[in-house]
Amino acid sequence: MVKLDLLELFNQTFLRNNITHGVLICLPKSDGDNTLNSYRPISLLNTDYKIMAWVVARRLRQDLSEQLQHTKFCGVPSSSILDAASQVRDVIAHAENTGNPLCILTLDFHNAFVHFSHKYLFHIFQNYGILQCFIDHLRAMYSDATASVQIKDILAGPIPIHCGVRQGCPLIMAL
Repeated sequence: MVKLDLLELFNQTFLRNNITHGVLICLPKSDGDNTLNSYRPISLLNTDYKIMAWVVARRLRQDLSEQLQHTKFCGVPSSSILDAASQVRDVIAHAENTGNPLCILTLDFHNAFVHFSHKYLFHIFQNYGILQCFIDHLRAMYSDATASVQIKDILAGPIPIHCGVRQGCPLIMAL
């Protein structure tokens, strides 16, 4: 049965801690410019890693949805960006109807998923009361992460990764 094979694979992966390597490729953006900013780095990850990350993200969402504020929409089950837009619209309408002053602050978290520390992430999960065994699984997926950069047929690396979530990782919306 496939689920038993995947369970064995995941158990062996966590025991050997060999799931943390990816290959970075740079895809050109549509503008055709040859500057560094005209390429988008994408981390190629094994399918077993993505399945495992999807399982972990799904379990994490269940725990976090009970602890997060009602204004958190990204990665929360049964919430979407449309809910966030509706809430902003409702708050503006309420302020207009009641005559109360209103200040709306928008923040641009450009590259936010690239810059946060893995150690900080584990610390936050401990403060939220996430089970230590669950944090240990996340630590196994992120602590010794490395990537090799591939340009044409040349593969360089491995390069240690100490912060951020890989583009394409199913955990990105839960974190």
